[in-house]
Amino acid sequence: MSSHLISRRLAYLRHLSWYLSRSKPIPLCSDLDPFLPVPDLTGVTVTWPTRYSWPQAGPRLDQVKSALSAYVPIEQHSGTNRDRVWRAAGGFPVPQAEYDLIGMPGHPKGPYDIRGEVFEVYQGGKVVQCAYDYSDYPVISTDIATQVDYYFKCIVPPTPVPRNVISIGYFARNPRLLAKARALVLRGIVPKDIGVYGRFGTWTGSQAFRASLVERLRESSLPFVGGFGTHVYAAYMKDLLRAKIAIEVPGQAPITYRLPEAMALGAVVVARAPACVFPEPLVDGVHYVAMNEDASNVVEICEALLNDDEQRRQIADSAMEYFDRNFSPQSRARRILQQTVYNGGMTINDK
Repeated sequence: MSSHLISRRLAYLRHLSWYLSRSKPIPLCSDLDPFLPVPDLTGVTVTWPTRYSWPQAGPRLDQVKSALSAYVPIEQHSGTNRDRVWRAAGGFPVPQAEYDLIGMPGHPKGPYDIRGEVFEVYQGGKVVQCAYDYSDYPVISTDIATQVDYYFKCIVPPTPVPRNVISIGYFARNPRLLAKARALVLRGIVPKDIGVYGRFGTWTGSQAFRASLVERLRESSLPFVGGFGTHVYAAYMKDLLRAKIAIEVPGQAPITYRLPEAMALGAVVVARAPACVFPEPLVDGVHYVAMNEDASNVVEICEALLNDDEQRRQIADSAMEYFDRNFSPQSRARRILQQTVYNGGMTINDK
């Protein structure tokens, strides 16, 4: 057995308690009621897929299902004949106009590669047809969007989209471990003893940019921790919750999991301006700090932040609240219910 494999297995054992810990909701640091009040949910139920079209969808969709179940009853459904083709193929159909993008980094690889599911919200005899597009691609499945009342999408392109497309916010890769890490941060028992953190994979189309960025950071005098090669997820999470600054670099999508995860854990995100739309604007200098497109000023930005504890604290606090309102499972459940439960169950087709 190679030494690398042995070290990875030992790392798994060291972090086993995190993987085996009981699942809990991600704790919030702010009250969502003033921003996302819950409507009257009398008589409301939600039907949710029994199984997902993409086998790896569980960590992405179960967190939303769980958050919805805190407000309304959830019933299971096995899908309809209408959805049989795309469900069997593993995702929503890609628009014909986007086929030329298939196979390029950051875009769909096949004609049914937009990850998504359909669900329904019932109230007072009315039914609201919904789609949940949790793919990393800034591409709308127009075929699905025309069949539903609301098309909830995680990565909304910064271009005009159909009126029923709703930005629902992004998500953490592993909400169970993020919940454990955030609880530690909120209790204030974890020292922020990593200056600048950035660990990246090596398989995306942005590899050249990542390599240039890491070289800049390593050649600087910054206290930089990171580089290339993925870690056991719990180890990555433990490093991230100790970081004062987290570097975000897009991979296959306009953003990565690092953005919501770092914001949730009180690290100041330094990134290029994201090429996508969230439910609320992500403001440079308030929720994160934007670097140049070529990352030429990343060292100067990090040096300034490390030398200004108050500015760093203000941005980190605002980012944690932004996570609550835009990336937490609770916020996504509330947005779904706000959109679908309208004046006694009216749908977009009734207006």
